[in-house]
Amino acid sequence: MSRRRALGLRLVVVALLIVTAAWGSLWAYVGYETHRARSLLAGVSRVQVGDTEASVLPLVGRYGGYKWMTEPLSPREGWIDKDEYDYQKNRLSDYGYVLGISPFGTTTGKVTRLTQAMRTAREAVPSHLRALLGMRDWGTTVQLSIRNGRVQSVFAMALVEGRSEWLGHRWELADGMPRHDMRPLAYTIGEANLTMEDGFGSMIENVFTPKASVEEITAARQFNAGCLTSIKGCNGLCDLAPRALEYLEQHPYAAWNIIPPKCP
Repeated sequence: MSRRRALGLRLVVVALLIVTAAWGSLWAYVGYETHRARSLLAGVSRVQVGDTEASVLPLVGRYGGYKWMTEPLSPREGWIDKDEYDYQKNRLSDYGYVLGISPFGTTTGKVTRLTQAMRTAREAVPSHLRALLGMRDWGTTVQLSIRNGRVQSVFAMALVEGRSEWLGHRWELADGMPRHDMRPLAYTIGEANLTMEDGFGSMIENVFTPKASVEEITAARQFNAGCLTSIKGCNGLCDLAPRALEYLEQHPYAAWNIIPPKCP
């Protein structure tokens, strides 16, 4: 073997080792962020309405959360539905805390130098190869609303790039339903459209109160976390939130603004 050929072979081997190391590091990074996201959601699931603000500050600090000031409502005179204004006025929090985890910084408001670098690297890879390389986009966001020094409501959301569209799972624990004209149930399920920078999709929304049963709380919070790192990608809300849709099939009265998909 000539010296030139041997040198070329060594360069190929070195290049392959560098690519393999980079790929392995990427998978390790995404895996670590996935673990953090699951831990965050598990931690926020232990927060209850009425807990003191001081009791949630360690969670906020652990995940780099920040204080978020509540936007005031527009003047009552501009509301067609005055009852809705009064209802929302009563639900308005003093402020809140926002926590988020997104490996590529595309689904949360807070972007670090690391997530910006990861986003740049992701955008340099053809879209059909990203999932295979561990670059499926996703993010989780948590909001803790505070009123009079106590937790007023807890909100958690996960967004993930599915097989053909964006998918979302959201749950909220509060004393009442988000709108005054909703039935005063302990648990209700709805759907919302998603509009992202690079596509569209749908999100299942679960709202429950402290009166919800263990079954209802489980159905509201549970989603398929495997969708975050799946190479194949999850296909629709049936893949993402099977437990909530199963509950809805058994309790159709819990539906709010949703036409349940037919799940296999």
